[in-house]
Amino acid sequence: MRGKLSSIPVLSFLVVAMLLAGCGRDGDGPAVTAASSKLLVIGIDAADWSLLDPMIAEGRLPRLAAFRAQSSSGRMRTFVPLEKSPLLWASICTGVGPEVHGVASFLKESDRKSPVGSAWYAPAIWDMIGAAGQSTAVIGMWTTYPARPINGVMVSDYLPYGRERSVPLARLVYPDSLSARVVACRVDPDSLQARDLVRFLPPGADVAALEAAYPREMRNLREFWAADLGYLNVARMLKDVADFDLFFFYLRGPDMMSHSFYHYLKDDPASPRNDPQELAAFGDIVRRYYDWVDEAVGEVLSWFPADRPAVILSDHGFHGPRPSGRGTVEHSEWGIFMVRSPLHQAGQSFDRLELLDVCPTFLSLLGLPPAGDMPGVILTGGLTEAGRRYVKRLEKHRVPSYMELRPVEGADVGDDPAVGEEIRKQLRSLGYIN
Repeated sequence: MRGKLSSIPVLSFLVVAMLLAGCGRDGDGPAVTAASSKLLVIGIDAADWSLLDPMIAEGRLPRLAAFRAQSSSGRMRTFVPLEKSPLLWASICTGVGPEVHGVASFLKESDRKSPVGSAWYAPAIWDMIGAAGQSTAVIGMWTTYPARPINGVMVSDYLPYGRERSVPLARLVYPDSLSARVVACRVDPDSLQARDLVRFLPPGADVAALEAAYPREMRNLREFWAADLGYLNVARMLKDVADFDLFFFYLRGPDMMSHSFYHYLKDDPASPRNDPQELAAFGDIVRRYYDWVDEAVGEVLSWFPADRPAVILSDHGFHGPRPSGRGTVEHSEWGIFMVRSPLHQAGQSFDRLELLDVCPTFLSLLGLPPAGDMPGVILTGGLTEAGRRYVKRLEKHRVPSYMELRPVEGADVGDDPAVGEEIRKQLRSLGYIN
């Protein structure tokens, strides 16, 4: 997995290599070693400081609090008007907007039934670094089915679906040689026991009684957590496959839990009047889910050296219920962003960065310059003096474009109508589609 994929153009990287030869050292300062760094990225969909800060103040989320103390952190402003997660994560990963990368929603504009595929119209971060010989493990990212060839491993966002099939969907993962191991990581929602689920519910909760009284809510809890657990299992497996240059682990569950349960938060002024028994059962379920997220994040961080550059971010924040409706109107324009690296000062805060600044910042941490056709800039907040010199040099020597690395549409794997309806049903339940 270490070599460059032979089908990927490398012409632009001859230019990159020459540029980087001068980017590690500024004339009046010490060498900066970010060009040889690896990067861990943890995406937490919908994470919002307005929820995390009070929990950290209460002594909850100790792993996220510790990481923040090691990092430069601040707010990430997402697109306004507020947009859907597939569009936002594709923009984060490509550094360009939907008019360029082509991911505008959950479903293809051509028929409004088929999910958007993985061959975006712009290269993603794993295509850019792959052509430079760097490897990626990307796990669970939106619109990555069918998994396509990259220099590394792509585990698509379809892993939780189609569990009833006698044969798993084709191209759930690239390379296909890992398919059986990845499918074995999947968690069946019905396999979760009451002793597992009770962690999200009040002490002494009768899980069977709650499932009888609130079947939809409890089914959502089972399905959302099972999907995240499955991808965590995949990450556990892949950490031993190779020491990837970019390890990109994504958790969708926090967003889905928020859309389903945020209105039960007792301190949410927009919360509707709910039945007291519902409030007692689900009033803290979102925060309890973040307690689990904190554990998962801590485990993933523990797999890597303490000096491994790492980013934890969300694609947007979360307001909760709004009179105007559900879906994206519940999103907030402010997500989270934390970066730990030798280039950044620990414990420092910055005011904000824009969503399109994220990909240039990722590239800088991996030793590559951004492209001239990327609207965003490398994050400058919280940098050390050496980091400022390094970023200034990378910005000065942007490559014209990475667009020649955009993926080529692969062979059609065929649609499974049952899987497609399973996905559409879930999206409808969250208010994302009609």
